[in-house]
Amino acid sequence: MPDTLSGVTARDAAASPKHPGPLVMLVRVHARPDQIDVAQRALEKIAGPTRANPDCLEFRIFQDRDDPQSFTLLEHWVSLEANIEHGKRDYMAEYIATKDLIFDAFRGEFVQEICPPGAGAFAEPQ
Repeated sequence: MPDTLSGVTARDAAASPKHPGPLVMLVRVHARPDQIDVAQRALEKIAGPTRANPDCLEFRIFQDRDDPQSFTLLEHWVSLEANIEHGKRDYMAEYIATKDLIFDAFRGEFVQEICPPGAGAFAEPQ
């Protein structure tokens, strides 16, 4: 797994000029069967400091209703660079040190909103 919660790598950072501006990521993690409660606590522990980060526009954590091992995170950052810096913050250190013990699968993807609230029609891709 990459060294941040959202999985941003140096390759992703190099691609940022292609999609400048705000970044939305969906991150899906799957807890090991005996680590569901630990996973939930680990994610909850980073939620407050992440949300307090001035470069974080939104950070939400969801747990699958049918598969409690599966979590989805919605991360909205002012930029890819801000997301990368988030992964280097002190509050992420414990998560990064223990993530491989807690989670057995990981997937992150960049997404863009095509019909924001109040738009009424599909927005042009940026």
